[in-house]
Amino acid sequence: GGACESWGGLQAVRLLRSDDRSLWRSTHAVREASLRTADACIADAQQGEAGRGEAEAGGAEEGPQWRWLRNRRFNAATNAFIQVAGHSNLFERLCESVIIKQSSTPERAAYEGISATPLGPFVPRCLCACQRGEVQLLYIEDLTARYRRPCVMDVKVGTRTFLEADAASTRRRVDLALKMLAVDPAALSEEEAAAGVTKMEYMRWREVTSSSATLGWRIEGIRRARGGAAASHYPAPKLLREPEQLEQAVGWFCEGRPAVRRAFAARLAELRAALEASRWFATHELVSSSLLLLYDGDPHGAAPPGLWMIDFAKAAPLDGALVLTHRAPWQPGNCEDGYLTGVDSLLHLLSRPDPLAGECNPSGRSRPSRRARGASQSGAERA
Repeated sequence: GGACESWGGLQAVRLLRSDDRSLWRSTHAVREASLRTADACIADAQQGEAGRGEAEAGGAEEGPQWRWLRNRRFNAATNAFIQVAGHSNLFERLCESVIIKQSSTPERAAYEGISATPLGPFVPRCLCACQRGEVQLLYIEDLTARYRRPCVMDVKVGTRTFLEADAASTRRRVDLALKMLAVDPAALSEEEAAAGVTKMEYMRWREVTSSSATLGWRIEGIRRARGGAAASHYPAPKLLREPEQLEQAVGWFCEGRPAVRRAFAARLAELRAALEASRWFATHELVSSSLLLLYDGDPHGAAPPGLWMIDFAKAAPLDGALVLTHRAPWQPGNCEDGYLTGVDSLLHLLSRPDPLAGECNPSGRSRPSRRARGASQSGAERA
């Protein structure tokens, strides 16, 4: 079908303008002008989807509203957005404050379920959803819109990043073998590369070559914005495994700014408390989900640092009366994902004093320690 459904629809967009600080807690509302544009875009999207559905039913051409939306969505010159990890071909920008994500029914259901719980303030708002065949188009708030110079870190959470169905699959895939070799040319022999690897083998390899298996989280990507200069990215973050390496990367991301680090720790502590009290969280497995950490690289920016849960394509409700701890080790059939194990570990790191704090160059910006610079250089060599 081509129906476009919204959970509050335009009202959800307008909620972003609310002055009620309890709604967003430590976050700021997206700028007024941007949301006026979002109102119009969402309205046109809904009308366009309805028009397209009617056209398909009658065999007619798509309506002008859908054509406008489609053309706007795929205008690469105006729809660029910031992404540090994940599949870039799944996203397009609708307007300054809204991104369209090609997703699935489980992710749509997760957004709908979470938005009705106390976890709602910890996820970006999904303003509406449209089904296009087997694909769900999710119209999601762009969290970077409130920042002048967004600095972004994507953290994959959980000790298990594969579905239980993947564990039973014996299908070997050469494309996954090529992904492994792109990261580590010595990961497979020629015979193994030619035969391919199973999804389970690939995901397990990703976990043990990073910090997922031991700490329950890993860094997928880091982008740090600077005024007037091109954004810089931390080299080879997916290969960071040791706590000292992760400490250096997080310190580099925060630029030695203790207030930013403290804000992330406080926000993550709030999230952990909300997760531990959430019935929705206890009755859902959350596999390969991420935390998005954002702050403004512009010292004059008004929006405070923020932290949100994102990526719910592999979220699934549990069968029967099963309840998860999200900390117990995974065993086949118990559905444990280690999500809170990762949250505990990341919170422990963020709560420690920043070893890079105070090391600034004459311009006032943070200057990594000699040890951190060495780690970045070795990471660049690996990359």
